[in-house]
Amino acid sequence: MIRYIIKFCLGIILIIVGCYFVSDNLQPEIIGAGILLLVDLLILDIFYDIITNWKRVFLVIKCKYLSINNHYIRFSMSYLYRIKVKDKYLLVKSSNFPHYQLVGGKYKRLKGTQSLLRKEFEAKDDAKLATSGLMKHDYALYVPAKNAIKFLDWFNAKQDREISHWREFYEELIAGKGEILSRENFPYVNYNYVGTVTTPVKRTPGWDTYEILQYDILDLIPTPKQEKELEELLEKGDTEYIKWADVELINSLGHCKREQKQLYKIGEHTKWALNVKWSKE
Repeated sequence: MIRYIIKFCLGIILIIVGCYFVSDNLQPEIIGAGILLLVDLLILDIFYDIITNWKRVFLVIKCKYLSINNHYIRFSMSYLYRIKVKDKYLLVKSSNFPHYQLVGGKYKRLKGTQSLLRKEFEAKDDAKLATSGLMKHDYALYVPAKNAIKFLDWFNAKQDREISHWREFYEELIAGKGEILSRENFPYVNYNYVGTVTTPVKRTPGWDTYEILQYDILDLIPTPKQEKELEELLEKGDTEYIKWADVELINSLGHCKREQKQLYKIGEHTKWALNVKWSKE
């Protein structure tokens, strides 16, 4: 953004100087140089940015707009497991919000990453949630809008950061928040990467801040023993901590059409993960 401003100002200055402060002999060269700078800015620089980012052109434009007033964007970078047994998906109770969601959570900032985030992206901790920011070093942080695209590109390159998805599975289902599955049958898990859902820049309700949420979606591939244990868990039914929901219930965010009432709240990102697509609700 600074590069654009410098080129624009220099181009205007050269045109003004050429028009009013130089001799007739130098006037065409000075004015021409100013016009070339503006053409270079408008056509080459900006057009190049749009072409190279055509799939996210609106995101690029929004970030550049927000950077004019030095806005920060809150990023939350997570992964979610789609654990399907028969026709239902396993949901767990959120620690931070009054809803149920797919198993998973935010990636963690490992040792050595903090200095990189501050130096390269001017990132700041998010202290809004009790389980994030300085307390757990989750990837819930604020990045200046001018560095937002660069941060996304770095994160999605998967270098110098956590890429394992075992930690949240273990904490939410085996030991930690809930001891739901056995260590004997779940010493590890296999899964397929399905895709990534990234929201547009949007306002966080009640927080007065801009944010981008990103979720890597994973499909659990259970072993025969794991599949049997999951089927037994399904037969036990819902509890306060876990729920089993079908596609219709997830897409309605917990509202049951048959009973014509909301059984419980389901986080909207669970719907996005199911469909591998962001939607407004």
